[in-house]
Amino acid sequence: MTTIMIKLNSYILEQDTDTLMEQLNIQTQKATTRTLQALCSSAQLESIHYNPPIFLPQLQSIAPSNTDVAPPPEVTDYLEKLVQAAQKTAESHYCGSFVAGQISESDEFADVGVWLGEGNYQRNHEKEIMHKLGLVAWADADIYQMEGLYDEKLKAEGSETSAMGKLLESLEDCHRFLVRRQDSYFACFLMGRLKAQGGWCGLASIGVET
Repeated sequence: MTTIMIKLNSYILEQDTDTLMEQLNIQTQKATTRTLQALCSSAQLESIHYNPPIFLPQLQSIAPSNTDVAPPPEVTDYLEKLVQAAQKTAESHYCGSFVAGQISESDEFADVGVWLGEGNYQRNHEKEIMHKLGLVAWADADIYQMEGLYDEKLKAEGSETSAMGKLLESLEDCHRFLVRRQDSYFACFLMGRLKAQGGWCGLASIGVET
C-alpha cells in the first residue's frame, strides 16, 4: 500500500476542524485533527523558520517536512499499531490521550504518531525534536520530563494496556516529556528508537491544564 504524504501549510491549518478533515481527505476522529491544529498552531505561521511537518493519514502520524520517502514497511506497520493501541487505551481509561494521561483536563485531543528517522533524539534532546518537526512555537517553551511511561490509572492490566506495553517494549531509550507554553495548553511526547529499524518514532498529543 502506498503511503500518502500531505504537506501541512498555513492554508490547511487555519481551516476549521471539519474543513481540515475534508482538506486532508481522511476518515479519522475529530480529536486527531484538533491535535494537528494545536501542535502546528497558527501562532507559528508568521515565523520565517516555520516549516510544518507532513501528515501521513493512513498512519495518523506526522514526520519532518523534508521527508521525501515514506517510512519503511516495518515502521509504518509499527506506527499504525502504536497509534491505534494508544487511542484504544486512552478511550478505555476515559481520557483523550495516552501520552497526556490523566494530567490533562480535556479529552478533546487524541494521540498522533511521530516519525523522525535517524538522529540524536534521546533524553535532553527535546528541543532538537521540536525543531526537526518544525514546531517552532514549542521549541522555546519550558520542557519537563515525565518520569513514568504510564499514568497511574493506566497501569491496570487489560487487553489494551497489555498491547500498549508490548509495543513500547520495541522502543529503546524511550522518554516521555511535556512542553509547556504560557497558555493552558501543553504538548506531550513519547519518543524512542525502534530496536528493529533504528529510527526514532513515538507519539504526540495536546493536553490542557488551567
